[in-house]
Amino acid sequence: MEILTSFIKNNIKSHFIRQKLKSLFYLIFDRNLYKAHKSYTFTDEKLKFTHILEAINYIRVAELPNSYFEFGCHSARTFSAAARSARYLKMSDMEFYAFDSFEGLPEVVKEEDGFFKSSSFSTNMPDFLRLVKKNSGLELPKSNCIKGYYKDSLTPKAMSKLPKAGVIHIDVDLYSSTVEVLEFIKPLMICGTVLIFDDWYCFPPGESKGEKRAFEEFCIKYPNFKTEVWKNYSTFGKSFFVTNLP
Repeated sequence: MEILTSFIKNNIKSHFIRQKLKSLFYLIFDRNLYKAHKSYTFTDEKLKFTHILEAINYIRVAELPNSYFEFGCHSARTFSAAARSARYLKMSDMEFYAFDSFEGLPEVVKEEDGFFKSSSFSTNMPDFLRLVKKNSGLELPKSNCIKGYYKDSLTPKAMSKLPKAGVIHIDVDLYSSTVEVLEFIKPLMICGTVLIFDDWYCFPPGESKGEKRAFEEFCIKYPNFKTEVWKNYSTFGKSFFVTNLP
């Protein structure tokens, strides 16, 4: 069983196909694991996609900038969910921007980042664009994909071409990456911008690391910056509304 599941994980590129094969495998060989897998898929996908739909609908109703920024875009799942949501809500002027190395995570510092591993979560740009088109119908321009590790790609020049932010989805996993993202988006946020962190609760209680630590330090550095907690985002995440600018 372990050999087959490892093969599925490492050799099938499509996340959707991997999930379907796992479901079929567990259904045939282990009904208990099938039930667990279905529950995991529900929390890791459907609950996430629902929250993203809610965030897109919120900026529509609140008449905030129709723009979606995603930092950390591996597998195109959440990015596609945002594009589907805007299409469903008839937000034809919605703008989408993807920020990723498209080569996996940079160097990981275990003491700051915990579970995550360097070079993991890699989806190259051609595959990402193809998956977004397939899963949402959106033909994302390459110019809306800001490629590279954040220390190199998040430049003043890149920022100057961007609109104000409606929804910002931060799934960069690492403390250092989150620090870079928050500094970059500081001038792009407005009152009402939605911040969604994917990896907020990835550490033992009382330990401030990863995305959570970076956000807490950002709030201390800019005491005028205020947020209102919205709610938890699937299993490990958390979302906020920006209420006062840094």
